[in-house]
Amino acid sequence: MSITPLESVATAPAPLSKPVRRAKQLPAGALALSTLATTAAGAWQSAELPALLWLTKADFAAQATAFATACTAADAAADTRTPQAARLKALDKLLDQGLGFVKNYLEEEYENPKAYYPEFGIEKFNKGYRLPKDRTERAAALTKLLAALVKYKFDKKKYGTAYWQPLATEYAALVKASTDTSGARSVKVDTKVQGEAKLRKALRALIHHLKANYPDSFEAKLREYGFQKESY
Repeated sequence: MSITPLESVATAPAPLSKPVRRAKQLPAGALALSTLATTAAGAWQSAELPALLWLTKADFAAQATAFATACTAADAAADTRTPQAARLKALDKLLDQGLGFVKNYLEEEYENPKAYYPEFGIEKFNKGYRLPKDRTERAAALTKLLAALVKYKFDKKKYGTAYWQPLATEYAALVKASTDTSGARSVKVDTKVQGEAKLRKALRALIHHLKANYPDSFEAKLREYGFQKESY
């Protein structure tokens, strides 16, 4: 007598749970975050809601003010940098155009013109020869080019000293200013980033603080403090 094996019963897979979607508690943008923090600080300052053990109302207000200042400073530094960058780009184009004529002078005068290129600040890049791409190095190369123009008697030509000197002077000044601005902007942006991290931590804590102290009316309280999710 044969034994019939029990048929395996297929188990239906458990339904996948839908991912929980939480509304954003805080705005993503720095400006909106600054506005929210300023509003929340003002509301908390005059409210009966007590301070946190690790954060006083005054400290939070100071953080909001400092972040607003950092945002303004970082934006101002970026605005200053924009015209400098545009002018440097235009000067780069003029320098590259003028360099072609200097190369022609060398070709007309010498059998092996490329042997003189280093004295003129000209370096090899890929298959061509040009001034250094790095702007600090390019500014230094322009000083060499001006000296070489005089040394090899090209200074009186159309693309001699009269063409190169004003360009070199402006270029060097702009490169220095741009470097200084970049450094200042980096400091301001770093200050802004650090301030934003602290502010977000404080705002999240304030949200939980309001929910814990006003369990039945926290939604209205959140709006009172500026936490209006539909706006961000």
